[in-house]
Amino acid sequence: MNRFSYKNVYNSEKHKKFIESKRYVIDDKFLSETKSYELSDGFSVECFIYRDGEQRENYFATTAFAKKAILKNADRTIYEYFCFDKQRFHMFKEIIHHKNGHRYYAFAVDLYGISFLDVDTLEVYNYIPEGYEHNKEYMCGESFIITDVHYDAESNLIAYGGCYWASPYEVMVGDFSNPLDFNPHLISMREILDPEYDLYDDIDFKDWNNNRLYISCDKEEKSLSAEEIRLMINELTEKGKTL
Repeated sequence: MNRFSYKNVYNSEKHKKFIESKRYVIDDKFLSETKSYELSDGFSVECFIYRDGEQRENYFATTAFAKKAILKNADRTIYEYFCFDKQRFHMFKEIIHHKNGHRYYAFAVDLYGISFLDVDTLEVYNYIPEGYEHNKEYMCGESFIITDVHYDAESNLIAYGGCYWASPYEVMVGDFSNPLDFNPHLISMREILDPEYDLYDDIDFKDWNNNRLYISCDKEEKSLSAEEIRLMINELTEKGKTL
């Protein structure tokens, strides 16, 4: 397997250059769609989708894309952010109640990585991994695409559902003790339960219960203890490797 880099490229020179090349599309003349999402705890998100490109025979060829998202609570604007990747369409809808007493909102500013906002202090942490070895002309190599987030206050672990590109779906687990500087080393449940990628089509999150993670491997239920997972995360972090 190629080397994986955990380096955070958010706000790097390449990242800023990429954003600046797309920012022009945030203009009413490119506004193509608006959406609203209801979140937990009385929060909501309004999304404004901007696209530039041309209509071809069977599809619209996008040359620039932007999503402007406004987080609100009781109609009061709390925070706004932008995503310039046309493939990032998942919206996280749960406000996380952390063991430390704070509440966090998960969102994405790129196809890869994840960001967390403390909705009470408005502190934010953005993370986009450099990913697997790649053409250095590009900002990122491939990494895990997060589609759903499941925090467990008892263990301070967080499970991410998602995939590498379109499939197969799986679950990655990380340490979430410090949400605004979280440990990016993630443990792959597929690498543990199906290392040859020949037993299950999809692996999905099911539940955290009694200090155990329960996942669905197709229709078969499997579980691992939080202690087992944390030991693996610690080992992976110390070795500086990825599964």
